[in-house]
Order: sequence, then C-alpha cells, then structure tokens
Amino acid sequence: MPTLLLLLLASWLGVGTVQGGEWCRSQEGAVGSYDPGRQEINLCMERIREKQRSPMEVARHELFHAVQHLFGRNGRSFLSDDQITPLVRWLMDDGEVMAVLMLYPSEEINSELEARLVSRLLPNEVIGGALLAGRLLQDAPQQGPIGSLRAYLLGRPDS
Repeated sequence: MPTLLLLLLASWLGVGTVQGGEWCRSQEGAVGSYDPGRQEINLCMERIREKQRSPMEVARHELFHAVQHLFGRNGRSFLSDDQITPLVRWLMDDGEVMAVLMLYPSEEINSELEARLVSRLLPNEVIGGALLAGRLLQDAPQQGPIGSLRAYLLGRPDS
C-alpha cells in the first residue's frame, strides 16, 4: 500500500495530517509530531527536506504514535525493555539512539525508539491495520466479541 493510501486511511479513521504550521515554527529541529488531543500528525516538510529525511518514513513514524495512542499506551511502547533493547542495538545507529536518550523524557524513550523501528521495518499495511484495529477497539461497544477483545487489551472502562 502506498504511503498516500495509508494517510488517506488514517484520515478516514480520524487521524488528520498537517504540513508546516505553528508547531513546526515552534519546534526547532523537529521533523514531525503526533498530537493526541487533535488526533493529527504534523509534518515539517521544509525541515524534512533540509535534513534529507524521507517524508514517507516520518509520516509512518508519526502514524505509529497514533497507533500507540489509540491503544491507550500513554507514552509507553508495546515492546518491553527486554524486547526493544536488542532491536535497537542491531538496527539503529548509536548516534540516533543517543539523540533519543537526550531529547525525550525517560518515560517516552521506548515508545519513540519503537516508532522509529516500526517506520523502517513494518509495511504500511501493518500500520494501517493497527490504526484500524485501534479505532475499532476504541469505539467498540462493551458487549460482543469486539467489546470482549477491547476489555482484554485495554482493561474494563470505569463505571
């Protein structure tokens, strides 16, 4: 699936895309973000080009942060420390890992590393499927098989 179709699917599922704008002007050096309150990804296209980054990889990375949010991860990764550490050692440059360690709050480091890995390793279909599953679980009724799966994955909602 082309990344453009992934962005269209995300939009259909309620995750918008913004290019440039106030966030990019206020964040020196950043190439993108996911805003859970607005449910939108922000792509700083000029900076992406300046840093010679792939706009599609940045979009995929930010969409995976949307997946993390839809599944209620609240800044936590899906993978544990024991799972993510060897992947980072094998697949990421030491300089990039150090930058993440220095720039991100400690409770968000693993989710950032995870999103960087996913954006490079998993196909768009998996990210799109995860967005769809996250939206279904978030919006699911409390009864039936989807409600049971939602309760299992996310816990029972407070009454």
